Amino acid sequence: MKQETFRRELQNLTLDVPEGFHCRVEAFLQEKVDQEVNMKDSTKRALYMGGRFSSRVLLFALVAVLALGTAAVAATQWGIFDTLTWLGTQPPTADSVMQGKLHSETVNGVEITIEEAGYDGRTLFLQYSYRFPGMTELLGEAMGGKGIRMLTEEDLALFDRYNVGWWIDAFWINGQCMDMAGGSGSEDRPGDKPGEIVHTEYWRLDNLDVGLNGEVEIALPIGERQPLSEYSLRDHPEKYDADKNLIKPDKGLVTFTFDAKDTLSRVVEAKPDIPTVTPDVTVRVTEVAYTPLMTYIHLAMEPNPDSIAAYKAEHGEGWLDEDGNLLWAYTGMDVYGGWISGLQLVDGKGNVIFRDHGGCSSSEVWAEFTYPYMEPAQLPEQLWLAPVKDGAADMTYAIRVK
Repeated sequence: MKQETFRRELQNLTLDVPEGFHCRVEAFLQEKVDQEVNMKDSTKRALYMGGRFSSRVLLFALVAVLALGTAAVAATQWGIFDTLTWLGTQPPTADSVMQGKLHSETVNGVEITIEEAGYDGRTLFLQYSYRFPGMTELLGEAMGGKGIRMLTEEDLALFDRYNVGWWIDAFWINGQCMDMAGGSGSEDRPGDKPGEIVHTEYWRLDNLDVGLNGEVEIALPIGERQPLSEYSLRDHPEKYDADKNLIKPDKGLVTFTFDAKDTLSRVVEAKPDIPTVTPDVTVRVTEVAYTPLMTYIHLAMEPNPDSIAAYKAEHGEGWLDEDGNLLWAYTGMDVYGGWISGLQLVDGKGNVIFRDHGGCSSSEVWAEFTYPYMEPAQLPEQLWLAPVKDGAADMTYAIRVK
């Protein structure tokens, strides 16, 4: 068969795929080709019948297999990335730390399914669904110009009607109570099945000094709702341990097993700790963590007392109520908080790494930026945090990340 004819036949057999899938396949192929190229010359000779192929042959074979629609090397499309869009494009490493369809049970007629779970060494990601009975239509109403469906008050009232769903602010890992960790959050959306609500959440376990290894038991308070009066610390101290953590209840939980594997050991950490002195604050990156799903950049900040004093001299002591009483005093956040939150990640030439991406949380003395996945072995020679205006980075007070 001539090359052009083969190409046409191959094109006819090739299905259109989403851009995200295309990017993951490219990353997968590149990884495999790099592995092949890096092998010793003595092991790279192509052998007939079961031998090792050259990088060109391997690449051609993989492309042909993918074009024919095999699922052998196709990455799973995880719903967590569709919901938490700030995670960016699903990375090629996602399959190694994500798991699906971990558990399902029916509570008060409602089918509750643990759809997905993942752990990147810092954050625990969970997605589970509620399928309410007797419904033939999708929940939610289309809102906005893009027609995105959002849950209505009537939809959310289903949790009360069937007495299911989150009922206390805690959950348990291997029986240990987890409180609400800073930097955590959740989203509720209509599902793709009639009567379905999908709940997605992320827990910053590192902010609780908790790390996961191997198989763990996770118990979520999302089953039958329990009366909170039965779990009052004042009225039922016997249900709490010596540290006033709630002992795992024996009712109202949905429990499943998740394998965190050795993901903690795969987190690549760096501590540049190079100070940048500005008129208002001294900033340094104390830690960068490159995980299989995300990039975390932690900053320590030392306010300039003279700068804060000058700000107060111009604007007053702080925020006042209607009667002129001081509610809270101005701090460094009022002076340089806007500048910090506006920083973007750039390379040594000032090129923005992730455009239109926001992910900063901060106080007067610390800040954290979260970004999508970055392959540690393929990072630019330099990384900085810098303000960007009209596409150009101002490196005057840029903060060294790498």
